[in-house]
Amino acid sequence: MIMQSMSLVVPTKNRCINDCPFCVSRTHTNDYEDRFRDKESEEYLLYKSDIRRRFDYAKLHNVDTIILTGTGEALQNVPFLQMIDEILKEMNNPFPRIELQTTGVMLTDENLHILRLMGVSTISLSISDIFSDESNLKIIGVHRLLQFKLDEICKKIKDKGFNLRLSLNMTDVYNHIDHPFHFFNKFVELGANQVTFREMYYSNNDTDEDKWIKDHLINPTILSDIKRYIRIEGKAQYILPFGATVYTIHKMSTVVDDDCMDDKGVSDILKYLILREDGKIYTDWGDEGSLIF
Repeated sequence: MIMQSMSLVVPTKNRCINDCPFCVSRTHTNDYEDRFRDKESEEYLLYKSDIRRRFDYAKLHNVDTIILTGTGEALQNVPFLQMIDEILKEMNNPFPRIELQTTGVMLTDENLHILRLMGVSTISLSISDIFSDESNLKIIGVHRLLQFKLDEICKKIKDKGFNLRLSLNMTDVYNHIDHPFHFFNKFVELGANQVTFREMYYSNNDTDEDKWIKDHLINPTILSDIKRYIRIEGKAQYILPFGATVYTIHKMSTVVDDDCMDDKGVSDILKYLILREDGKIYTDWGDEGSLIF
């Protein structure tokens, strides 16, 4: 199998502090036991050992990127991140790239310092409306005490030395945009290093999240215009293992992700491995039968 990255699902004991109406993790049941325990327990040592062995497996298969994600915000469980940091340092940091996926809601100075110490190099902000803080925060359901301004968060990320990736959830909130250059002007303004346009995924389970996504799909013409603009104005650099072409445009690495759930069929090329809360590796977000180790 060919793979490049592994998504590490950070356990969330309580519900996510966000309330995104399109949340992928809520479109299927989560039957993966959270085995993370107190440091003093024997189970902690066993769990840590299991994670270490899965990291060895990923290293053996040439994975070079760890993506910190979760059914909630990864920063809701800092003790788990600190355990991961211990393991990585014991292994002499085998994965050169570590990326955090977040809405930006918990990026305090203290948490950013923790992330820097554990070797996180890229922070990927999941954004639901890049042109309006009010709209963005409303869509993802951020509590009033945790609200933030996108430009301030982006500046803080860059000032702390991280690479800044902006990952746009492409919904009908952008249907009024009359030309793709408006997006790229905003990216430059925010200091982005990398950009991902993410087409929305919905399952066939007819959940509330599936219904919301279906009701808020972006006008396909807008996406077509963006793809054409990238091809014309950008410079193709390389093709990712899962098939998407990476372009540079206005000094930013840019990709359109039209298959965020890796649903293009059977292949010996995996978009990523998934290390779930139970300390085991899977290849499919919604299928326990995809267990490989």
